[in-house]
Amino acid sequence: MVPSPADDLSRRRWPFLLGLAAFAALTGVGGLGALGAWSDLQLDPVLLAQARALARRPAAPRPAPPQAPPAPPVIYEVVSSRVGSSPTLAQGLLALGLSGPDVQAVVAALGPSFPFQRVRSGDQLRLERRASDRALHRFSYRQGPAEEWIVQPGQGGALRAEKRRVDLRTEVARVAVTLAGSLYETLERAGEDPVLAVEAAEVLAWDVDFYQDVRAGDTVKLLVEKVYADDRLLRHGEILAAEYEGAVAGRKRLFRYTDPEGRVGYFDDDGNSARRGFLRSPLKYAQVTSRYGSRLHPILQFRRAHQGVDYGAPEGTPVWSVGDGTVSQAGWNGGCGKSVTVRHRSGLETVYCHLSRVAVAAGARVSQKQVIGQVGQTGVATGPHLHYAVKRGGSYVNPLGLKVPRGEPVPPAWRGDFEEKVGPLRRKLDAGPLAMR
Repeated sequence: MVPSPADDLSRRRWPFLLGLAAFAALTGVGGLGALGAWSDLQLDPVLLAQARALARRPAAPRPAPPQAPPAPPVIYEVVSSRVGSSPTLAQGLLALGLSGPDVQAVVAALGPSFPFQRVRSGDQLRLERRASDRALHRFSYRQGPAEEWIVQPGQGGALRAEKRRVDLRTEVARVAVTLAGSLYETLERAGEDPVLAVEAAEVLAWDVDFYQDVRAGDTVKLLVEKVYADDRLLRHGEILAAEYEGAVAGRKRLFRYTDPEGRVGYFDDDGNSARRGFLRSPLKYAQVTSRYGSRLHPILQFRRAHQGVDYGAPEGTPVWSVGDGTVSQAGWNGGCGKSVTVRHRSGLETVYCHLSRVAVAAGARVSQKQVIGQVGQTGVATGPHLHYAVKRGGSYVNPLGLKVPRGEPVPPAWRGDFEEKVGPLRRKLDAGPLAMR
């Protein structure tokens, strides 16, 4: 069938009408009346609804532009080492694999601010460099936890060095243990630095003999300063308070007090001085292996009077003078080996035998706790130990039974200051339970 001209016109008009319907939906149907010649057009309601829905449909999102692939990560090689037995920084840098020119550049960057003369065997070296071209990224030199120098490229690529600031923090810690074995072993099991045992023995040296007074079940309480570097324990500071309570020693409590004139000492609860004219022992920490009195001599194999006390200790252990005095003899002394004799103002003499090294000379003045030699096994001795003897009026007396008066107490005028400073320490020392170890 051949379409009529009217049908053909309708087909050609259809796209135009659809567009017009969309326009009407956007601008409002009322606007069509203003078009004059078009006012007599009758729009199909279905088509108009479809046009309006089409106009409300959101535009399709534009595709995102393609992104460049991420840059590959920079990979660094890290090498650590320690200064060897021949302590020079250049040798340590060469051991890390640095070339000669790089070693020279690092040393030049450190310059005059770096203490090259203080480089020690065991100091830590750390090198970071790019894996791609092995260029130096950073070099660090650490001497203990609180001293570190950093070398790294600055602006322009030239190496520059600086000493890293380490934040130090001091806390007062309470350490309390029940002894099972020595104080050293007990502190180690409690997770504390066992060196604290030596420091505590030095504070209590006037009142507690750690070679013969210690018994299982005795208790020790300490208030000690702990110094942290970057939140890692660096060292112990001062022991502010110490208490030892034992079956033999009884109860001894001491507090560190600085008087208004700046003098520092240890005093008990009543303000009595801990300091005595003599220490209880010439070693900080050791073991009594032979006491004063008659014994079978280990080499001569006959019984004879043992006119002193033997302390077993490793060779090289420091020996200190038990009191102030003057050295009357220093050097070789027959079966006593290398020895030192000190004359004290009280009329007493102390003798230190079998030393491996003598650190003073005859005629020298020495003070209490001054190191006068080191433990050895010179003379008639079967092993490293210290033979310690005391004379009064030329005759030997038992060093372990020696009674020596204390020093001056806190003056009455300073008792208020003493109580104000010691009171908080006393309360903190008594707080909390003991650690049973």
